[in-house]
Formats: sequence, structure tokens, C-alpha cells
Amino acid sequence: MLYKENVHADRPFTCAMVGLSLALAIGGAWLLLDVGANGDGLALLAVSALIGGLWRLFAVLYVRVEDGQVKARYGPFGLSLPVVEIGSARAEAYRWGSYGGWGIRSGLDQGKRGRAMSQVFLHSGIIVEMKNGSRHYVSSRHPEDLAAAINRMLLASGGPDTAIGDDPVEI
Repeated sequence: MLYKENVHADRPFTCAMVGLSLALAIGGAWLLLDVGANGDGLALLAVSALIGGLWRLFAVLYVRVEDGQVKARYGPFGLSLPVVEIGSARAEAYRWGSYGGWGIRSGLDQGKRGRAMSQVFLHSGIIVEMKNGSRHYVSSRHPEDLAAAINRMLLASGGPDTAIGDDPVEI
């Protein structure tokens, strides 16, 4: 494995999501036990469980550079980019508007179609330029290290021009 990073959501946002889920669960339990509004109480408990489950699924972005691939995943969802299809990688700040938000997104970034695997409120990461012209964004708290690992993998595989974009871009 050339690179491994677990990109966690920021603590204040995590606390807000946990607090919201907990408040809904307490409200649902109160409605069930004290007031007797069973339908409303069950609905609040269900919403609490849904928010908690979704948060658990998307709270950590798993990034790996291994076995000739760049992998970025939220739980079972993500992208795998084979080294034979990668042109270059470089550190770059996230352009929220290009992909329309955070998370697993698709969009146009500087006129090129691509996908983003971005962690909420994190503006640092890398752009992976593909040979077919698309570009993909992956969030990282250490973008220069991630880009360097991908470019080392390109060098080892004899990639295009032996990995253009080696120099890290200041974020």
C-alpha cells in the first residue's frame, strides 16, 4: 500500500449531527412513553435512526492508493481509478460549485466531466486528471502526500510522461 488515509468529518459538524440524532431520539421516546403519541414518537425515532445511519456511513472517507488503483469510498459507495487510466495527480483546493456540494458528487470542473469524493467543509484534496479527459476530486487532509503517492505509482507503472504534476500546489 502506497497511501492510506481516513478523512473524518470535522468535529463540530459531527457533534451537530450526533446532537440532532440524539435530540430526535429523545423527543421520540418522550412522545412514546409520556404523551402516548405513538405514531409521532415512532416517526421521530425512525428519522433519528435514519440520520444516525447515514451519518455513520458518510462520516469517514476512506482513501487508498494500492494495487495499481486510487480508491476513495464512503462505505460501499465510491470510485476506483486504475493507474493505466490516470494522467496525473496534483493537490488542489475544492471548488464546491463545480460539483454542487460535498459528498459523492458529479459535475463539470473547468469544463471537464468528473466525480468528487469530498468530505463536508474540507477544502483540501487532489485532482486526478484521467487520460480520457475527465477529472476527479478526492478530499484529503494531506493532499501533497496523496498526490505524491499517486505520482509514484504512475512512475512505477511507466505512466504518461512519468507522472506530470509531481510538484505540490499550495492550498
